Amino acid sequence: MKRLLVWAACVGLLGAACNSPNARLNAPPHGIPPATHELQGTYVYMNDNALLEDMAVSDVHFLPHRRLLNTLGEERLLRLASLVEAYGGTIRFSTALEDEALIEERTETILAFLAEAGLDTTAELLRRDLPGGRGLDANEVILIKANEATYKVKKSTDNTAGGFKLSYGGGGD
Repeated sequence: MKRLLVWAACVGLLGAACNSPNARLNAPPHGIPPATHELQGTYVYMNDNALLEDMAVSDVHFLPHRRLLNTLGEERLLRLASLVEAYGGTIRFSTALEDEALIEERTETILAFLAEAGLDTTAELLRRDLPGGRGLDANEVILIKANEATYKVKKSTDNTAGGFKLSYGGGGD
């Protein structure tokens, strides 16, 4: 009886040992990569045209209150570097900061990144300026103001919210 029990235990352990292990959750994908969408080339072309029109890096591309680029900024500068290498141009650094030391550090970070990407940074490659592009026409702004109305600040008689209240209205008031 003991011999039968030992033999059954060995067969059970051998059977359990032959099973394939569970798939790892952090394993890289295997096999054929998913096919790219047929419009991918069109969207890359459109994105490149928009970048060539804009040619700007701004505060949103940096970590807050720091000189370091965030992931979005690295991706944008990498793509801008390839476009500048192919077509030329000047990248605009648009910032709303008033801290000149931080602005200078961010400028150095951009130039260092572009130099590492293989661009000649001795030429005028970067300037502090507004983003490129045509912006809004005056007629478009007038239509937006007419349809969306405007915010007006009025002096209030009560002392709530610092003595000011916001009113939303499209005209009069």
